[in-house]
Amino acid sequence: MPTPSAHAAAPRGLAVVTGASVGIGHATVSALEKAGYTVIAASRRLTTVPPQATGITTHQLDVTDADSVAALERTVASHPTPLTLLVNNAGIPTRAATIADSDLADWRGTYETNVVGAVQTTQALLPHLIRNRGHVQFIGSTVGRVPYERGAAYAASKYALTALVQTLRLELNGLPVRVTEIAPGMMRGDDAGGEFMRTRFDNDPRAIAAVYQGVDNPLTPEDIADTVVWCATRPAHVDIDLLEIRPLAQAAQHKVHRTR
Repeated sequence: MPTPSAHAAAPRGLAVVTGASVGIGHATVSALEKAGYTVIAASRRLTTVPPQATGITTHQLDVTDADSVAALERTVASHPTPLTLLVNNAGIPTRAATIADSDLADWRGTYETNVVGAVQTTQALLPHLIRNRGHVQFIGSTVGRVPYERGAAYAASKYALTALVQTLRLELNGLPVRVTEIAPGMMRGDDAGGEFMRTRFDNDPRAIAAVYQGVDNPLTPEDIADTVVWCATRPAHVDIDLLEIRPLAQAAQHKVHRTR
């Protein structure tokens, strides 16, 4: 007799992951599918579905565009599997700049994607999550609590996201929806998760290398994806409000152990 598949053993419903084309989003799609979810990988750039991943479909999404978000909601509404999880991961970084020298277009674009985009997507899918006793997760950042120099625009967007998450949890109290923020610290800077750093430093390899010089094992997208799955698969009465995650070498935003 064949061994039951993960989907047969633990069907968990439909999950939507935004910003699913690279990094944390891409890793989260694969991890959720392996955990028994049917997954919609939503992103501006359509990602490649992993081989043998029968539970994953792609959907083109721009979280800043109301029509695009409405199309996602229609896809969810017509899907045979009920939505039980939304992972608001879509976000963009900003170029490193002081407040005095920063480009206001960077501020506006970052806020529109990282904050308003998360609000717009959550508004559209929240009725499904309430109906299905679901869970909404937001990928924040440790910089949403402790900023760093030349990063005010991005930090401000993550501070705002934290306020959004905390307010949403208050407003949904008494309804069967869990709300979680996951805040990663230092992530690795290679192609799988390095788009942030390439944007931040205008593709300057020396500036990027200096960030990671002597740092053993920064976080990987797979580390955060594993955390997303863990939070989602706790018992329905258990809500992980906030998880701040750093590599062992990073004691705080300003204190990182370097071997050289």
